[in-house]
Amino acid sequence: MVNQAKIDAVEELTELFKGAKSIVLNDYKGLNVEQVSELRSNCREKNVIFRVIKNTLAKRAFENSGLAEVESFLEGPTAVAISYEDEVVSAQVLNEFAGEYELPVFKGSIINGRVMDRDKTIHLASLPGKDELRAQVVGAFVSPVRGLVVVLDASRRNLVYVLNAIAEKKGAA
Repeated sequence: MVNQAKIDAVEELTELFKGAKSIVLNDYKGLNVEQVSELRSNCREKNVIFRVIKNTLAKRAFENSGLAEVESFLEGPTAVAISYEDEVVSAQVLNEFAGEYELPVFKGSIINGRVMDRDKTIHLASLPGKDELRAQVVGAFVSPVRGLVVVLDASRRNLVYVLNAIAEKKGAA
């Protein structure tokens, strides 16, 4: 007989997975309770949901969400980091944390419905986020304009220096 709590858990996971821009699956084995709490806190700061999940329930939830191809990632202890706002932030948070503790280990990810393996997920974690990319684009557009303003201002400034030099020379004579 099927347990109602498990049905509810699968439905909850299905709802979590459906609207996500990114879901990063990872192996958290080796982290103690204090470290997992710190990781959850880091995730909360970036609006990322971090959940430890049961593989059997996750398989059903992924199937319900139309993401059955992630079944190969669901072996051993599994946790997910879910972001609804940015495609790379969940991988970045886990990667930053792993830089300090060498855990968790990426298993794979789902970005906008596309399944990515471990290597692609690691590469994704090294990419800049949306805000950083926007700042780079704005900087690229502003830089030539800033250079033009400096050049135009330099000719005016040099004219003032020449006029001051002539005035000082005539004043001294």
